[in-house]
Amino acid sequence: MSHEDMLKRARQLKKQKTSTPGVSPSAPPPRIELHEETSEPDLEPLTRKFKSRGKKDLKTLHESILANLHKAEASNFMLMDQFSLQSTQKSLDLEQKDQALTLSKTETSRLTNEVTELTNQVTKKDELLADLHNQLRTLEAEKESWILKEKDLLNSSELLKDQVGSSLNMGFQLALDQVRVLCPDADLSPADISKSVVNGQLVKVDD
Repeated sequence: MSHEDMLKRARQLKKQKTSTPGVSPSAPPPRIELHEETSEPDLEPLTRKFKSRGKKDLKTLHESILANLHKAEASNFMLMDQFSLQSTQKSLDLEQKDQALTLSKTETSRLTNEVTELTNQVTKKDELLADLHNQLRTLEAEKESWILKEKDLLNSSELLKDQVGSSLNMGFQLALDQVRVLCPDADLSPADISKSVVNGQLVKVDD
């Protein structure tokens, strides 16, 4: 509202205050009948009083309007400052949240890659462990086979020893029989398959 508008509004308020309620402003004032004994009143002091009061009311109204405008302007500036501060704070909060979200995504991606790598390593180790178990079972089966073969060889060895011993005894007896035929007078009682000839003498040899 401009200064002229405020002055017009003040004049309208002044007219409303000075007008009689219920009577149109254009209506003529009520007629006052004066008797001869009544003297005509002096209206000049009353007019000056109303004019002075109107100027004071207008000045007070103008000052009040200006004060309210200043208050409204100050309130507007304060609200704008608060809004700007809140907007700046929200922008900072959003920026911090975006940074935190970016860091979280980066960390999540890194952890996902690590988990994938660890999963691959675990899978490879599981495969290696399964292969080792298979090799162990194969070796255990081979061990059992070798144990059986060893038992067979030991049995065969004992049989061979018996066979060799029997063959040696048989050969020794055949040799003694031949000596008896060739030398009937020879004493063959000291002869023994377990003895060897050492320095022209029969000496028993330990097994």
